[in-house]
Amino acid sequence: MSEIFITTFQSNTLALVQVLLIALAGAILVRTKLFKNSDIKGLTLTIINVLLPAMIFSKIVHTLDPQYFKLWWVLPLVGIGLIAIGIALALVFFMRDISSKMSLLPIASMQNAGYLALPLGQAIYPQHFDEYALYTFLIIMGVNPILWSVGKFLNTGGRILEFSWKQLITPPFIANILGILFVLTGLHHLIPVLVSNAIELTGTATVPIANFILGAVLGGISFKSWPSALDTIRVLGIKFFAIPLIAILVMMAIHIRETNFLMSNVILIQACSPPAIAILIQIKNYGGDSQRSGSLMLLSYLVCILVIPLWMAFWSVL
Repeated sequence: MSEIFITTFQSNTLALVQVLLIALAGAILVRTKLFKNSDIKGLTLTIINVLLPAMIFSKIVHTLDPQYFKLWWVLPLVGIGLIAIGIALALVFFMRDISSKMSLLPIASMQNAGYLALPLGQAIYPQHFDEYALYTFLIIMGVNPILWSVGKFLNTGGRILEFSWKQLITPPFIANILGILFVLTGLHHLIPVLVSNAIELTGTATVPIANFILGAVLGGISFKSWPSALDTIRVLGIKFFAIPLIAILVMMAIHIRETNFLMSNVILIQACSPPAIAILIQIKNYGGDSQRSGSLMLLSYLVCILVIPLWMAFWSVL
């Protein structure tokens, strides 16, 4: 058992470090001013509007088989459930000072469902990445609408801002819906091979560029001040201990590992993933405490280097 734990821990740590080395390159370019905010914005728009939708659509139409995977619709609910658990716990732990600490709730509850999970999955499960990506995208389908509605509300301190459905109906969300509709109606069989290959080729650029953007956004965080020890313990405790633990207990209760081990690993990676990069993007665009949130985000990504491999190793020996 100890050998399995150590082997899993080492392999996952190496995979995570490999992923974060690319992110580090992005961070260095930003810190040295060789990469500007306009460059980050351009790459982000390319990912959101072109590359990620292409990858989502391609993986769904090539991998999703409703006859084999009849409960595919559960995974978007899993994404919503993970966030709901985090918010519920954060409301309890921040009950006494919720009005002044509202912007910390998304950091404690809303995971990086794609920009870290996808590169990590490609590094850990290269032979099963198509299936891994499918599970991830289905979870993202549930996460994104919550992130851009509830998350935006909390990040800005509960201020009521102008609401637009365009913030929820994003290109990746549309790609999810279209991919599922094409599969359910059988239209995916009518897509010309040349078109299908072109879409798939476009999507292959998603993972490395997304990883680079992850580092670039983190590299722009200021080091001038840090959150209080109490806030740090509460946020990191919820994000990296409570949510993964609850996810494991639920998965053990329903015996998901025995029926689909890869899917259980995808869910666990989501459960112990650091906060969504979109949190910082929202704060930049709509306002909020960028210093406090940014510092906690940076700490979260440093902590996840140890925490994710530990949880994955623990899960492997249960």
